[in-house]
Amino acid sequence: MQGVALAMAMVTADAPTASASSKEQRVAAAYQQFEKQRHVEAALEFEALWRDFKEPRFLFNAAVTRYTARHYAHAVAYLNEYLALAEVKGADRDEAKAQLEVARREVSSVQVRVQADGAAEAPKVTARWVSELASDLRPNLPVPVSPSGAAQSGVIQLDPGTWVLRAEAPGAEPAETQIKVTAGAPLTAELALKPLPPETGPEGQPTPQPDKPFDGRKVGLATIAVGGGLAIVGAVITGVAQGKEFGPALKTDASQCATWPDLQTCSAELRAGATLRGAGAGVLGAGVGLIGSGAVWYARSERTRKIAWYVETGVGAAAVIGGIVGLVISANSFNEVNATTPATWAELQTGVKGPATIFTATSAVAGLGAGLVAGAGLGLGLSRGRSSQYAKALRIGGGPGRGALGLTLTGRF
Repeated sequence: MQGVALAMAMVTADAPTASASSKEQRVAAAYQQFEKQRHVEAALEFEALWRDFKEPRFLFNAAVTRYTARHYAHAVAYLNEYLALAEVKGADRDEAKAQLEVARREVSSVQVRVQADGAAEAPKVTARWVSELASDLRPNLPVPVSPSGAAQSGVIQLDPGTWVLRAEAPGAEPAETQIKVTAGAPLTAELALKPLPPETGPEGQPTPQPDKPFDGRKVGLATIAVGGGLAIVGAVITGVAQGKEFGPALKTDASQCATWPDLQTCSAELRAGATLRGAGAGVLGAGVGLIGSGAVWYARSERTRKIAWYVETGVGAAAVIGGIVGLVISANSFNEVNATTPATWAELQTGVKGPATIFTATSAVAGLGAGLVAGAGLGLGLSRGRSSQYAKALRIGGGPGRGALGLTLTGRF
């Protein structure tokens, strides 16, 4: 055949002698494969040389060896690429055109249309030969496509046989279709790219979104706000108890508490006033403790915050214990004076002042300790990534009674 003779002449005319250079050794090896009629092996060598050195002669020889291996689609593709090179002129261009004319008689046209809905870029389309022999090695051929209405369209020349067309693009699922090419029979192939489905987790559940960075300053602000609220409430209760309850009861005229029934009434009013004032002081102290622990959230270093919370926890625990001890002592002293046994009003007025003052102060100390422990525990827990609830409830109660005086703090820390 004229095409084969021209191709063989082109290959042999350029055959170099062996050289010490890696490039020339590879060229010599490619020609040796061709001379031994190992056309597929020769084609693979020339294709590699073209990729590495971009010399037109390697591309032409790759086309020739593919033609002699009866891989006509590759010969057509390589010759078209060769003729598109600006440096190919004169007799070389005429030779390539003649070879291309011969190769085109062996292939059939395949019209390829690709619907690329949801694709972020133009699709990449390739044609892969389905071989029955392991030695029949053919690289995938690119299918040139361009916009055509709502789709991408292009034409490729393929050998008779089975091919797989594959389209892929960013943001879309790859699409494939297998076609059977018959000599002299044009063919149309359709491919449709679909958008990638959203990523899902186990059992089809949507993948959880990454957690937003934890902003401890918001927790600190909330803690300070709660502490401020408690401090205001405690201060109001303490003030009301002093001005409306305990203070007026302590200043009651002796003539109103001279007899036993009246003295018992005056004693009960003193006890109620001291209880309310101590409760207010405890709430005030708890609020101040929360404000102090909440302010730690604004420290820049996590290590500094943790150290401060550990210190607050220790100080708070000591304050709770010391406050409770003080409450017990002051309550006993208060009750020794403000007993149900007969006593004069003057003795009561003088005797309850000290124990009642100590009771109020130790209530504030115990409340302060509770607030520090609660706030520090919240900070340490959240800084360790825990999701437990802290300080769910804080209730303060108790007061002077007939046999004892105490302060009750309940909650979850």
